[in-house]
Amino acid sequence: MKKITTVILAAGKSTRFKHSKSKIYQDLAGLSIIEHVYQIGKKISKENVIFVCNKDNNLELKSLFPAAKIVIQKKQKGTADAIYQAKKFLINTNVLILFSDVPLISIKSIKKLILNFKRNNSIGSMIAFKTDNPFGYGRVVTEGKYVSNVIEEPNTTKIQKKIQLCNSGVMLCNSNLLFANISKISNRNIKKEKFLPDIFDIFKKIKKNFNYVLGSEDEMLGVNSIKDLIKIDHIYQKNLKNKILENGVILYQPDSIRLSYDTKIKKGVIVEPHVVFKKGVIIEANVLIKSYSVLENCKINSNCIIGPSARIRPKTQIGNYVKIGNYVEIKNSKIGNNTNINHLSYIGDSNIGHNVNIGAGTITCNYDGKKKNKTIIENNVFVGSNCSLIAPLKIGANSTIGAGSVITKNIPKNHLALERSEVKILKKQGKK
Repeated sequence: MKKITTVILAAGKSTRFKHSKSKIYQDLAGLSIIEHVYQIGKKISKENVIFVCNKDNNLELKSLFPAAKIVIQKKQKGTADAIYQAKKFLINTNVLILFSDVPLISIKSIKKLILNFKRNNSIGSMIAFKTDNPFGYGRVVTEGKYVSNVIEEPNTTKIQKKIQLCNSGVMLCNSNLLFANISKISNRNIKKEKFLPDIFDIFKKIKKNFNYVLGSEDEMLGVNSIKDLIKIDHIYQKNLKNKILENGVILYQPDSIRLSYDTKIKKGVIVEPHVVFKKGVIIEANVLIKSYSVLENCKINSNCIIGPSARIRPKTQIGNYVKIGNYVEIKNSKIGNNTNINHLSYIGDSNIGHNVNIGAGTITCNYDGKKKNKTIIENNVFVGSNCSLIAPLKIGANSTIGAGSVITKNIPKNHLALERSEVKILKKQGKK
């Protein structure tokens, strides 16, 4: 079989998506919608991915996908015209056509499409889906296992409106035959555009077999409105959570929990309601994540308790049997095994050893107005409540920092450090 080149159609201008940012750049669990589509194309075609875009979004696409080829459709003359603009990159290949606003399609469905294409030795194969509510979709008319026509909603008869087999738009086709016939597509319609689905009727007339495979309706949903985006986000989150639940993780009130596309959670973890996992989070076994915590680009090792209302920021690594309590924020830090940071503390740009206790209200003062400075706290240190640790700073092993201290100097091993003003008790004047 010839190689497969993926073409992603991205020339639309999101006119129906009432938001300041284009629909294809909206976030879906840590990746933009168009990045989700690109990931599928890259798995199939490696570096042979082409975007057909409009003149307004080509620079952003080049920035996001430097390895992809970018083709500009100067005027929006329909999907058939969009494909035609990429012709010079599609000589003697097989073309997989995807859409920049259809992010839920799975690699499993694409492989099913490819297998059907190979088995039937056809010029092309497309993904169709069945739905109880086909309104708005192009209806797929078949003869046996072959596609004979796709009829768009405005052109359907009363009988055709009842057809529940619909066109996803996703197809795999021999490029030589595609471009030999694409010029036959007419623009005699209300929009004066050339629509790619018209190619099926043309192939039927020249007796070329175009097959189809069935996909799920959810996978083929496109983003046209903000309501569509919310619906797709809900489906994607549900799919992520089902995979995690099957792996032995407990999610209480899963609808209140948000995952990222790359969240990794091991068996035995419990996640309470209203927790947010952003990109790059790895949770090892038997961790409890309490409510209202937010985690991003961090690793939590086994048997830890995090939260409630903890914020674990990027480049943080937390050891085993660590407790990170309520309203604790940690950023760009390493926390050793059996360390407790239980209440109302900020730890930034720090390296904290094993068996350390950080008292309530303690902060590392890591920023001097010009650069971020490092705090190092060695093993078995006890830091009392409401301390300010002025970085750069090193506190040696087995030392104790008294509550309420402002520490500006390095503390040697096995020492007690105190810094506080003397309490003065004065009698009020004019009172008996």
